[in-house]
Amino acid sequence: MNYWLHRISYLAELSYPLLERGFLTIGFSDFTKKEFIDKVLENDQNYFYRQFQEMWGIVPRTRHNLWRFLKFNKGDIVIVPSWGTFWVCEIIDEKPLLINETYSDDLKTWGNKKVLSDGIHLISENGKRYDLGFARKVKILHKDISRAKFADANLTSRMKIRQTNCLINDLVESIEQSIANFQENRPIHLHSIIVEKTINIILDTIKTELNPDKFEKLVMTYFKTIGANEVTIPAKNERGKEGDADIVAVFENLKLIIYIQAKFHKDKDNEWAINQILDYKTNRESIDDGYNKIAWVITSADTFNDEAKKIAAENEIQLIDGIEFSKMLLNAGINLLNTNL
Repeated sequence: MNYWLHRISYLAELSYPLLERGFLTIGFSDFTKKEFIDKVLENDQNYFYRQFQEMWGIVPRTRHNLWRFLKFNKGDIVIVPSWGTFWVCEIIDEKPLLINETYSDDLKTWGNKKVLSDGIHLISENGKRYDLGFARKVKILHKDISRAKFADANLTSRMKIRQTNCLINDLVESIEQSIANFQENRPIHLHSIIVEKTINIILDTIKTELNPDKFEKLVMTYFKTIGANEVTIPAKNERGKEGDADIVAVFENLKLIIYIQAKFHKDKDNEWAINQILDYKTNRESIDDGYNKIAWVITSADTFNDEAKKIAAENEIQLIDGIEFSKMLLNAGINLLNTNL
């Protein structure tokens, strides 16, 4: 038996309803056919690589995610990270499923959108194909386990990796202890208790006491506190500008630049800020200056809408909602808040 980490945040509006029904999914819908599954299970890597070359013209690194997913074995345990929580599932099928084998007449996405089938793929009401190609039948052992309360540092850190899946047999002890803590409702340490009890107070205070300009200054102060060498507000009339960033934070030692949209909103943020920061980052990636460039959207709002999450997942944009930002402020140190905004 192996332990795996596997993300399904891509197309979350459909992948999570499918998980609720016992189907763990992955994309790669271009390769949805039984021969593909059979060849992988036969360890035919030449066939596997050739399919990517013929279909996409390249053999991308992301192929490893699909290979691992199709090779999960019955009885394997899969940790599925979600927003601030994680699920624990057990593989119960003998071999992978084509995505159409998950279809039923009553299948719907978040937002109650009906899902249809063309006999091979799952499709939306307007006929657009969902980019989900394969599934594994799972038994949900535990769901919505709080990371902050029950996951230790090693498991928490691993759930932040960018890739879709990975083998995590080295974390078996951490996983089993986290499950035990969850079942006994026993948070791991004082830090998590303090954070859980304090973050809503901090977020409520931010929403009631600050304004957009002061929230932007708070975000700048945060990046200065965690070690940014330079934190600036880009000129609004800079030449060749596409998109928009409210703040640019430079970490010289890491050769890292973070472009940030800082939004002072109350309830739910939409995709506008994500599109703005994506255009801004894309425009600057052509500059060969030796820096890695990433994009964040930080909001005081409670959450982001589904479209915002979808765009962010597809373009590797980090979304920080009000609760998460409040945790970050606490972890950076209470003295950070002792400043005039």
